[in-house]
Amino acid sequence: MISPLPSQDRSLPEDVRRVVARVQREWRLLGVPRALRDVVARDVAADLHDAYREGRTPESVLGTSVREFAADVARENGWLVAWPMYGRLLAAAGAGAGLAVAAGLVLLLPLTAWSLEVAAAALLGRAGVRAAAGEDPSWYLPIVLGSYVVFGVGFVAAVLGCVRWALRSAVGLTRTLRAGALGLPASAALSLPVAVWVGHVSGFSTSPPVVLTECGLVLGAAAVALVTARAWAVRPL
Repeated sequence: MISPLPSQDRSLPEDVRRVVARVQREWRLLGVPRALRDVVARDVAADLHDAYREGRTPESVLGTSVREFAADVARENGWLVAWPMYGRLLAAAGAGAGLAVAAGLVLLLPLTAWSLEVAAAALLGRAGVRAAAGEDPSWYLPIVLGSYVVFGVGFVAAVLGCVRWALRSAVGLTRTLRAGALGLPASAALSLPVAVWVGHVSGFSTSPPVVLTECGLVLGAAAVALVTARAWAVRPL
């Protein structure tokens, strides 16, 4: 059983706990598993504590910045590898997807409705043309499809932006983002027709089971695409 993190040990001075916590944070951003980093962190805490009792500052022991020290220790221990970090990847992607959906509901839907009204006034009102009751004019389609494209681009950007922030110190991040930028649109191209088919079969029902199934298909495919992108990025070269 791994003991608690040294930075949580209240017997250590505040300066020591603060520095160890920052070192641990840098290792965590690199994706180093806790079971590995805790063992070395205890040694680092012990060295810093000894220095503290001798009247030396933690910085004098590290000899460099906390980030560089953490990277040096990780390199010496063979930790600078491309850890998969699937949990953090999916959590960040979920946050990005939530932001994109919220922005779409707050901004894109009202903007699309406004665009349709403006287009109706400009194109039909002046010409005195009226669409048949219950029938959308054919020029609605480009505007609606355009809104879908804007949302799709924003969705991919938000998801990859959050992934980039969450894995900002991880090895293989650039390859992950590049593969994700290709995989997410591909997953949408495959999953959206299936989701539309499910809606068609159900008579485009808005019941929770149908809606959840449709969303699950699209989001599940996106999750698979991201995990695949990360697996490709961390593969042995």
